[in-house]
Amino acid sequence: MNQYEVVNFEDSAMDVQTVTRQVNTVQQIMRNIMQENEHYGVIPGTKKPSLFKPGAEKLGLVFRLRPEYQITRSDLPNGHREYEAVCTLIHIPTGQSVGQGVGNATTMEGKYRFRGGEKEGTGRQVPKEYWNLRNDGKLDEAKNLIGGNGFAPGKIDGKWEICSIGEKQEHDNPADYYNTVMKMAKKRAHVDAILTATAASDIFTQDVEDMPETIPGAAKDTRPPIQTPQTKTPPKQEPAGGDTGTITKDQLKAINAMLTGLDVADDLQRHEVVTDALGLPETITSFGTLTKAQASEVIKKLGELADEKRATGK
Repeated sequence: MNQYEVVNFEDSAMDVQTVTRQVNTVQQIMRNIMQENEHYGVIPGTKKPSLFKPGAEKLGLVFRLRPEYQITRSDLPNGHREYEAVCTLIHIPTGQSVGQGVGNATTMEGKYRFRGGEKEGTGRQVPKEYWNLRNDGKLDEAKNLIGGNGFAPGKIDGKWEICSIGEKQEHDNPADYYNTVMKMAKKRAHVDAILTATAASDIFTQDVEDMPETIPGAAKDTRPPIQTPQTKTPPKQEPAGGDTGTITKDQLKAINAMLTGLDVADDLQRHEVVTDALGLPETITSFGTLTKAQASEVIKKLGELADEKRATGK
């Protein structure tokens, strides 16, 4: 028969003031340091902001938490593979373990298991309005304009045409995604651990951007505004001069959403991809330095990358 001792949790409980300070710290980081759609964002079909990998890294930096990982690999039939990661957060100043999180990823997930068919030109030119909608971040409207799912722009003989995309086919080499799914498992475990250790689950949810197919209504942009404490500030004045002005909020949202769709997770990679898209000699350090014209060019290039990814499955 098992015997249990009575534990007085009050002896080691945090006082109300300490808990309040920690919650306020998370809210202040979200409000003053994090950027929507770069560190967190509301995924269509959900209500609570989802914490992204860059946001989890920011919280870990603030609270001095170092992640340690234990990864288990399972080999599946037909060359598929599954990784389970356990992330333990270590408080750097004390060396104490303060929380754990678990993440799982596998090449059997739809976005890794299947690839799209080859593009085939329809002979119809991509309308100018399509690019305008893309530049404005209205991705669903742009897609519907050229026929919806199953259609995408593609270059045929040097000209942009509306192309049909064949049915999805099973990827013939799951090994192409072994490293990707291992990193995805680590990322999911890290976010889970950060939410647990910082008690931020009342503010953020798990990284559901990785699994939109499981969220009812995710196919439609039903994004509600994020409800966070806000300090009223005067509205930012856009510089005069049309496209010479700074990047707009809609453009920033579009760029970050497209980078997330391309599985570009951390800040450095995002900045490198945008730098390459613009052909700049030095890596940018903030999207806020982009002009409207540069942002439009980035959105166009990222759209091409996304179309290529859907067509090739890579």
